[in-house]
Amino acid sequence: MKRLSAVIFLAALGLLIKPVLADDASERALATKLIDMTNGKEAMRAGFDSVMNGVIVNLQHHGMPQEGIDAIRAAVSKWYDSEIKFGEIQPKMVDIYVKDFTEDDLKQIVAFYETPVGQKAIKTLPSVMREGAMVAQEYTKGKITTLNDQLTPILTKYRDQMQAAGPAAGAPPSGN
Repeated sequence: MKRLSAVIFLAALGLLIKPVLADDASERALATKLIDMTNGKEAMRAGFDSVMNGVIVNLQHHGMPQEGIDAIRAAVSKWYDSEIKFGEIQPKMVDIYVKDFTEDDLKQIVAFYETPVGQKAIKTLPSVMREGAMVAQEYTKGKITTLNDQLTPILTKYRDQMQAAGPAAGAPPSGN
């Protein structure tokens, strides 16, 4: 009788688990579709390039000659193309979507992106976001002096401690 009860329990558990696993697979498929629809791979590269452009501007402001800028761009682009594999990061992105959205949410989002307005959003939002970032950058540029005025005494106060401690574990070495 105990054996029969255990078999019935396991069978019932299997019936409960299978829909959960199916739902997870369905959610993951929807999240993957959404990432693909919204050009996730291209968006990831654009985001990386945007960050690198900020680094490049900083280097230019510090006197890096154009030849050095060109060499850095070429090296970073070559590194990205050979080392960054979207297929390796996409499952982690899917995990985020599945964590933050229900299956019904994902269905509705996908349905929206399949509409003409959704298609327009896919095509237009990257440039809207770029333009917005440029507006924000330009806006904050005029205010950065006040931040520097506030941070300089703090950095000065702790500079000796920072130098004595050396680089943090895992931090890239400076000056190399």
